[in-house]
This record gives sequence, structure tokens and C-alpha cells, in this order.
Amino acid sequence: MEEREFQKLVTAIGASDAEAVQRFFGDSCSLCQITEVADQVELDWPEWAKAAAALQRWLEANQRTADVNRKTGYLSCTIEGFKNVPANMRPDPTTGVVRMLQQFGFAE
Repeated sequence: MEEREFQKLVTAIGASDAEAVQRFFGDSCSLCQITEVADQVELDWPEWAKAAAALQRWLEANQRTADVNRKTGYLSCTIEGFKNVPANMRPDPTTGVVRMLQQFGFAE
């Protein structure tokens, strides 16, 4: 990711989350890529990026790895699943991802 893009990411979600998002995507990380996957689930890209950071940190804490497609798929399924919950009861995407990881983990 270019430095200018990284600084936009840091400004939007904070340095720690931005670094986790970079690790989530690896060498292919770009703001364009982040906005594309966020658009697919109709979510603002900073919210999506925070959820991605939470997933990445969980994987690292549990000494797990997954490719980008599996991780983005997990996020998409989780975010889509919570869309069935009434808006006033729906968790924010990051909280939703953390809850799903706590309840169900991340299947191999």
C-alpha cells in the first residue's frame, strides 16, 4: 500500500487497525481493494476495515492463517447474516465479527 493510502487508512480507523488491515491483505493491500469488498456488502469502507482488523487480530492470536478470499468471505457472511437482525438490535460490524468468532471460530 502506498504511504498516502496508508495515511488515509490510519486517519479513518487508527494506526493499530490499519496495520492489521495491511496484514489481512498482505502485499496486495490498497484502498481500492478495501472499498470494493466493502461495497459488495453495502458497508462504509472504514467500518469494513475495522471488522477486517478484528478478524486478522483474532487469527493471529489463535495462531491461524487464511487466504484473503477466505477472510473476506467470512466477513461478508457475517455482515450479511446480521442484516436480518432489526437495525436497533444489530451490532456494528466489528462487534458482529467478534461475536461470530467467539461463538463459532473460524473453520478450516
